[in-house]
Amino acid sequence: MGEDAMKDFISKLKELNLKTITGEMIGDDFCHDEYPGGHYCPEAVVEASSTQEVAELMKLCNEFGIYVTVRGAGTGQSGGSVPVKGGIVLSLKNMNKVLGYENGVLRVQSGVMLQEVKAEAEKNGMYYPPDPGEPTATIGGNAATNAGGPSAVKYGKTRDYILDAVIVLADGSVETLSNQEEFSSVIGSEGALAVITELNLKVIERPGADAILLFPFMEHEDAIAAAKAICNADFAPAVVELLDTDLVEFSAQVTGNPVFPVEMDGERVTATLMVTIEGEDDDDVMEKMEAIAGLAEEGAINCLDILVGDTSTMKREFWDAYSSFHASMESGAKSAFEVNVDVPVDVMTEMISFAKEIAEVNGFKAYIHAHVMSGGMHIHIASDKTREETAASAEAVRSALYAKVNELDGDIAGEYGIGYAKVEYLCDDCRTEFEKKKVKFDPKGILNPGKII
Repeated sequence: MGEDAMKDFISKLKELNLKTITGEMIGDDFCHDEYPGGHYCPEAVVEASSTQEVAELMKLCNEFGIYVTVRGAGTGQSGGSVPVKGGIVLSLKNMNKVLGYENGVLRVQSGVMLQEVKAEAEKNGMYYPPDPGEPTATIGGNAATNAGGPSAVKYGKTRDYILDAVIVLADGSVETLSNQEEFSSVIGSEGALAVITELNLKVIERPGADAILLFPFMEHEDAIAAAKAICNADFAPAVVELLDTDLVEFSAQVTGNPVFPVEMDGERVTATLMVTIEGEDDDDVMEKMEAIAGLAEEGAINCLDILVGDTSTMKREFWDAYSSFHASMESGAKSAFEVNVDVPVDVMTEMISFAKEIAEVNGFKAYIHAHVMSGGMHIHIASDKTREETAASAEAVRSALYAKVNELDGDIAGEYGIGYAKVEYLCDDCRTEFEKKKVKFDPKGILNPGKII
């Protein structure tokens, strides 16, 4: 679009009386997210406060063919909310109202933060299980990427808690997910098919009691086998996390707070399985823990020991240490980047071995943790050299890892989505499938360009 046409558009935009930021008043935060890529500035930022305002903006942008990139809190790790082709950033941060609660359904605007969703559920004596890891992310952003997290093994991902939603299509028309079956594709589409403005979320009763078990292993294969044994025995664990000892040790050195085992009886542990068991009450949890210990005695779980965290202090220490993994990589390594993907559990050990090998060949070290039974992997690649010094080799590692995921029939989107960070690695079949949806939902291609396809 030419300069005069853009000026005409901005003039029309201001006539809508929407909160609009242009020129030098656009803050740097609107030009990037948490992905360490480039800065891309929009021509304008519109801060909407209602579905009606979103609809008015989309109708105008569709008329002029103006690109629109939707943004929540900007906590994404793949560049999904970054305006790589300019145009308008549609900020939903002011759409942060809780609209009501009734009979296990929490109604919210999409700019409400995850931590507020959880707090509102708790205030009503209920529980919202999805926990992707960033409490200040917006619930709309979680829906846009169908975020999961450690609890996905039992409770599923964000999609599983969306009973309905209000969406605004590219032409400005307002719909609900329940109106047409095809609208369900909007969840997980990273803002490229429609704008999510309101959500009806399912909340559930919180379990009466829980405890955390730590299982140290000498081999990754044994840890994966143990995860399968526990899940197949119908204990319904809420969390099954594989913690590679290289990551555990690195994080402990950075934080100065060693919690997870690194050695047992003088031998280095290879990985630890962190499992959360839930029950109706403490007796129920104890019964399940004893049954799991029985599996270890029978040889179904080939662990070195079983460590129990059944007090609030111990559980908090475990989760604090777990939550510090990402931050410790950012602060403890001279340069680091993360590859977040999903792979089938049966090939997870192959993926771990490949990641460690390809990292070492290129002068890096891989630090890994994984949501075992739901397939999510967080592969941190770190170096004692600067980002500039490792740029070429870092790209070689990324490319090799994403290619391996595709080879193993995994999903490179993972929890963070495709954004612009992973778009070049997307498999052809995935790209073709999404293109069909894009043409139907957004024929002019104005929503979140440069992402997914």
